[in-house]
Amino acid sequence: MNRAARRMAAFSAATGLLTAATLANSGTAMAEDDVLRLSVHDQVAAPGTAPRLSPEVESGIPDGRTVIAFSTKPLTGPAGDGAGVPQGFTTQANDCTEVAGLVAVYVCGPSGLRPGFVVPKDAPDTAVHWGFAYVPRGGDLAAGIATARTAGATPADATHGSAKVVVKTVASAALNTVTFDLPDVPSGGTVRQQIRVHANDAGNLTLWFRPADGYLWRGPNDIHIGGLTTEAGATCTQPSTMILSASANLDCHLEPGDHTIGYEFTTLSGAYMAKFEVITRYDIYDFRTQYSDVRQTSAPFTALGKPVLPRHGLLTRDTTGTLFQYRGTGNATTALAPRDQVGTGWQTYNMLTELSPLTEFPAHFGYVLPSAATRGHGDLVARDASGTLWYYDRQDVYYEPFAPRVRVGTGWNVYDRIDGAGDLDRDGYMDLLARDKTGVLWLYKGTGSFTGARFKTRVRVGGGWGTYDRLAGGADVTGDGRADLLARDRAGILWLYRGTGSGTAPYATRTKVGGGWGAYDQLVVAGDLTDDGRADAVARDRAGVLWLYRGTGNAAAPFATRTKVGGGWNTYNRLF
Repeated sequence: MNRAARRMAAFSAATGLLTAATLANSGTAMAEDDVLRLSVHDQVAAPGTAPRLSPEVESGIPDGRTVIAFSTKPLTGPAGDGAGVPQGFTTQANDCTEVAGLVAVYVCGPSGLRPGFVVPKDAPDTAVHWGFAYVPRGGDLAAGIATARTAGATPADATHGSAKVVVKTVASAALNTVTFDLPDVPSGGTVRQQIRVHANDAGNLTLWFRPADGYLWRGPNDIHIGGLTTEAGATCTQPSTMILSASANLDCHLEPGDHTIGYEFTTLSGAYMAKFEVITRYDIYDFRTQYSDVRQTSAPFTALGKPVLPRHGLLTRDTTGTLFQYRGTGNATTALAPRDQVGTGWQTYNMLTELSPLTEFPAHFGYVLPSAATRGHGDLVARDASGTLWYYDRQDVYYEPFAPRVRVGTGWNVYDRIDGAGDLDRDGYMDLLARDKTGVLWLYKGTGSFTGARFKTRVRVGGGWGTYDRLAGGADVTGDGRADLLARDRAGILWLYRGTGSGTAPYATRTKVGGGWGAYDQLVVAGDLTDDGRADAVARDRAGVLWLYRGTGNAAAPFATRTKVGGGWNTYNRLF
């Protein structure tokens, strides 16, 4: 328990013992530990705080009155010398009574809210001195007031004493620094890491780990630390040896000086590779604001292991217009996790498509709103009955995976198909395909803009596309790094159009995948659902059974034999 916690516990004890005092006065014998002993100690406060002050109860029951006096000087001179608080500070009597005719001298009963002062947010490094004197029931209050006002002039005892509250700015707190020595960890191995602390002030250091911001994370990883070593002046405990737990991994009280704290970081064989950051907090304050202690974050280090590949997912809309998201698990036998609801009201659209497969975000601490970091993670476009096209930016916000819609434009009812194309021209922006009712296919290249037009003027891909009743694209099926397109003709034959990377002739001549695909009423290139780095497809048959086609990365035979995902998928009228 740190000093602030001890002080609060003592304060609670002092203000909650009135009933016990009543029992003692009714004739109950007093043990030696019931003799009243009070004490004070120096404390540290941050700007913007409001310290409340009273002596700590070491033993006994305070049932008399306590006098507390504030001063800008150490209370060793004549009574009243330096009385008050520094300029800009304000005193607070709270439940105590300020003594008439005196500055910042308060008389407090055995219970209630103690006096204090408010430290301005722009306060410099300074100190507020305070003294106390305890006056037992029936004792001489005037003598107690005089004692409190000169409490530093004589040695402290059980019923009087003096201390100070030192105000230290955030800049002063920042003189306490931490540096990191964090070598990478071999797969299934152990490495020794160290942190070095320059403790300009005595304080409390806490340390914990988290997945590094901006990197893919695949947990849980069975990783732990042990073999703790410290030096003189450091007292450390390990609230948790397992990283990423709810508790800190190290909690150390440090005396002023330079300290090296070491530990062993161990991973298990077979774990995924992970990037971690070490987070430290150094707290020098007994009275602090939420942001006053010093927080430092290390550069990422790597725990080596199996490569982490981005996982993808699937969106579905049911017959009530509710949109759901299924995340990929990376497991071929149970490729999709239980669904999460995205929202309602999506029945207003007669066409819905992702521009690219729904892709997981790297670890982030805080929401990631639409930005360059969210492009390619599965933005949506949706057309309503009036022919207006709307754009939904993907964002990394819990249970709000899409930002409010943005209007693209009108006139889109000239098209009988609108399908996401992925990044066809490889400029980093996701593109859109639209087929008009004469069978001409058009390409709308993405602009990447968040404030202007979302697509450039359309480019004609070619005619004759009316022969197909299903298009599915947005991902690289052949493993060459270019977005491809699947097209099913009305005879049920599936064709592959390999991407070229060109914005003017985006597809090579088609190649036949195979027949029998007419059994399906929904077909989606969903991205990698099975954690092998290859884009997979899902298809729903007319009985409502969903089937997984694992990608092979082979253009001649892009999919392995289908496996059953499960039944009941006919509750949805759109999979994408």
